[in-house]
Amino acid sequence: MEFKLTAARNRNLSVAIVILLIISILSLALCHRLYSDNRALTEALVNNRQTIVLPMGVNKEFAFNGERGDARYIRLMALSLLNLRLNVSNETAAESHALLQAYACDGQKEKMEPALNAERRLLKANDGSSAFYPSDFKVWADKGIVEVVGKLQFIYGLQKPEPVDKRYQLRIDTRNDGMCFNAFVEVPVEK
Repeated sequence: MEFKLTAARNRNLSVAIVILLIISILSLALCHRLYSDNRALTEALVNNRQTIVLPMGVNKEFAFNGERGDARYIRLMALSLLNLRLNVSNETAAESHALLQAYACDGQKEKMEPALNAERRLLKANDGSSAFYPSDFKVWADKGIVEVVGKLQFIYGLQKPEPVDKRYQLRIDTRNDGMCFNAFVEVPVEK
């Protein structure tokens, strides 16, 4: 009788030990998983180089990793820069163009100065204004290039000539922790 009790007790003890070993192994596996997930999340948080920007005239922040940002941000910045250059009047041209040149990359200010001066002289001589109405955007976010197609409307005094089809390309870069445009060119329109 005592032999049966000892055998049953040994069997129960060995089952309990096996169950405790299984629980211990599962606990160690869970701890390892938690440790590796925590390490990956901590590394992602510490090495987060995200840029948060608020473009002109927009009430929504954009966050991005990398050099230039996502297509929505680049599109909004290109639209803001186009407005500064093309939606001007005789009275606002100088201030708008000065603000536009503040966003120019190094070397781009000198390239744009003659064209902007000519535009200001033309508007001042004819007491005119211009407005650009975009109709199509193409954005290459990886290259930072935006192509905008639309109609440019000039108004000189009481004269209102027909709108002119225009196509502009802008190249937007980030330098010294700031956004700037590296190119602002008119592309010939294919007819």
